[in-house]
Amino acid sequence: MKFKNSNYLVILAGSPRGGENTWNSLFKYVIEHLEADLAICTTDNFLLDNRLYNEAKFKWIMKNPQNFEDYYSKHYQGNWKDYLLKGKGLGLYESGLIHFALKDFVYRNHSEQLSNYDYIIYTRFDQYYVDYHPKFSDDKVFIPEGEDYFGICDRHVIFKSIHAKEYFSIIDYIDLEDSVLDIPAYPNCESVYKKHLEFTGLINKVARFERKSFTSALLDEPTNWRVPTYKIFLSNNLMIKYPDEFMEAIKNGIKNNKSIKYYQDNFLLLLYYFYLSLRKLLGNSFRNNESTICEKHGHLFTSERYKDLKVCPECNVTK
Repeated sequence: MKFKNSNYLVILAGSPRGGENTWNSLFKYVIEHLEADLAICTTDNFLLDNRLYNEAKFKWIMKNPQNFEDYYSKHYQGNWKDYLLKGKGLGLYESGLIHFALKDFVYRNHSEQLSNYDYIIYTRFDQYYVDYHPKFSDDKVFIPEGEDYFGICDRHVIFKSIHAKEYFSIIDYIDLEDSVLDIPAYPNCESVYKKHLEFTGLINKVARFERKSFTSALLDEPTNWRVPTYKIFLSNNLMIKYPDEFMEAIKNGIKNNKSIKYYQDNFLLLLYYFYLSLRKLLGNSFRNNESTICEKHGHLFTSERYKDLKVCPECNVTK
């Protein structure tokens, strides 16, 4: 599916997770709605015989290194390894190592194609959309609300292509000696992403918008970080990774869509939404009952993701 004179290029980067239902939601609510072109960026160890691969205008396939550190060593000689190892066990090394390399690969090899579009939508394969993606005309860096985890959400972003060099330069940033001296107190992907946006000045262009998607997975699908534990009722194998993100996306979808058809098309998702809402109302929250939450930022500390953290490193306030 290719559109003439498209203003948008959607780049899916990472491992091709989520499955056909997830990708069909991308086509319905994003690609077709925006008349966007599609690029996929992944490594050559994945067998891609699906709608995404067949309909993508660009197929940016990176040779899968035995160790992603080899990619860094080939192109950078500075402080990147010291930086990433500071976040080992927090997702920065486990997941960020790969995602930062893919960003570098995109700009290093395909900057000319990027410049042919007004807007770049850089996102993941596993985003399941439940509402139509907004259209933009401003020179902003648009990021969905929520899921910030001491920094800013790094799963989906829209920006003008004139800022591509700055946006994709995150390895250049962590490779700097000064950057290693300014590592976030809780160095995960989101906090480092925010530091990079601050360094480039793009943080001044950030504008948040209503969440339209949630992170999905298939049952027993391999992952580098968060293992999903919430299965959608009556679906074959569709899982959600972050229940708060799922709840917010569905809540926004219900608010913006009053038609019976919306309920029919998303029946299983809505059924699970109402189940989680009832569960939360009755006090059986999907969060640990002994959770520690920062009063200022609302971060959860003793969940699976932050089980060893007792005090918010950003504001030193606990509840």
